[in-house]
Amino acid sequence: MNPVFDYFANEDLYPDLDWDAAAGHLSEAIRCRTINHADHSLTDFTEFDRLQDLMRRSFPAVLQHGTFELIGHAVLITIPGTDSSLRPCLYMAHQDVVPVVSGTEQDWTNPPFSGAIADGFLWGRGTLDIKEMVFGILEAAEYLLSRGRSFRRTAYLAFGDDEETLNLGALSLARTLEERGVRLEFVLDEGNGKIEDGALFGAPQKAISMIDLMEKGYADLELSVESTGGHSSRPFGGSSLEHLARAITAVTGAPFPARLPQPMRAAFEALAPHITEEPLRSLVQDIPANAAEIAAYCASRPETFPFVTTTIAPTVIEGGSSACNVLPQNMRAVINFRLNEGDTTEQVMEHCRAVIGNERVYLRYLQANDPSATARRDGTGYRLLTEALQTFFRDVVFVPAMTTGATDAHQYECICDTCLRCSPFMAEAEEVRRGVHGTDERLPLRSYAQGIRVLIRLMELANL
Repeated sequence: MNPVFDYFANEDLYPDLDWDAAAGHLSEAIRCRTINHADHSLTDFTEFDRLQDLMRRSFPAVLQHGTFELIGHAVLITIPGTDSSLRPCLYMAHQDVVPVVSGTEQDWTNPPFSGAIADGFLWGRGTLDIKEMVFGILEAAEYLLSRGRSFRRTAYLAFGDDEETLNLGALSLARTLEERGVRLEFVLDEGNGKIEDGALFGAPQKAISMIDLMEKGYADLELSVESTGGHSSRPFGGSSLEHLARAITAVTGAPFPARLPQPMRAAFEALAPHITEEPLRSLVQDIPANAAEIAAYCASRPETFPFVTTTIAPTVIEGGSSACNVLPQNMRAVINFRLNEGDTTEQVMEHCRAVIGNERVYLRYLQANDPSATARRDGTGYRLLTEALQTFFRDVVFVPAMTTGATDAHQYECICDTCLRCSPFMAEAEEVRRGVHGTDERLPLRSYAQGIRVLIRLMELANL
């Protein structure tokens, strides 16, 4: 697999954009510690105020031609179009970032909220997830508007404030637009952000990048057991820890079946001409007939099994005894599920109750949502996004796929049937995997510039 920069093309376009100023804006944005906790009493919203003041100061043409609204702490910028017969488009990302794990600050090459520009990179929390998208969108709109370009389609720039926790900011933005009678042509949100080897899908040495059409569902299932505790010499009936452990074992021991969802069928259709490895090479000759076999094969490999099944991951256990000879009392655990297309949170709950089969174990969701809808590929949004990406990345196959994580995009399904997830700020695949939510999060300056070019071109295409 070649270095990511080998796939960059047309880097000489838009030479009059002030790239140093763009890097400076993002650097200053990284210095805003916009960590939004689920418990808002812990959130310092003055950091969001700083970030929003930076937006107002840095993009005068956007503020001149558009309206800047705060919906709670979420931002909605409306740039009116000249042709009311065209449905608007919405470019989105989120302002908030995850915290740095306490005690790891010294492990960073540059401090995590320094916004350092060094060694060809922008460093800090949010350079990959996902302030580069927030400010890249603003840079693209500013570039066009400051040069007298008008938008035929109304454009919405929407930046939620709590994607990493509760998703309420994006929900409020979507509901606001719905109440105003808005129906969108397409939504572009974060996703992927890397070019990688197609060996993942049986096409080695073929560079691929994903445009995610849907996201898996999400559920945090709490399991709790109450007990009076007591002396460990009298464990008749089993301790609360035993009941909890058996319940967790029962759930993880009853995996959900493998099934090839629509977006992954589309991925294999797009890659079929490039797949050279067996058994996939033969199986993709008739994907509908071989869907079950393709899913079973993907489920057998660690890299691909999340794409074909509802995953089960115990993540929390609390309440154990602090002494070896004392029975624990009330205990709880959390199992995280990422739901495949076709599964629902109701079905997951029923499945868990059935396999646990123990009335002493109480189940409830802390949060849960079903898988998103699948975005259209036959409309304007997917076509224009693919065209913009292909302009700036050569010899890359852009593949419809799905995200196994979660984004804010699904909140807009009430007003849009084409919610796409693709970050155009392409970095090395290993850099993205390591840096998102991790130590030494950083983005190459060339990647930031190239992503802005993609967004400028997308906005141009949307308004031809």
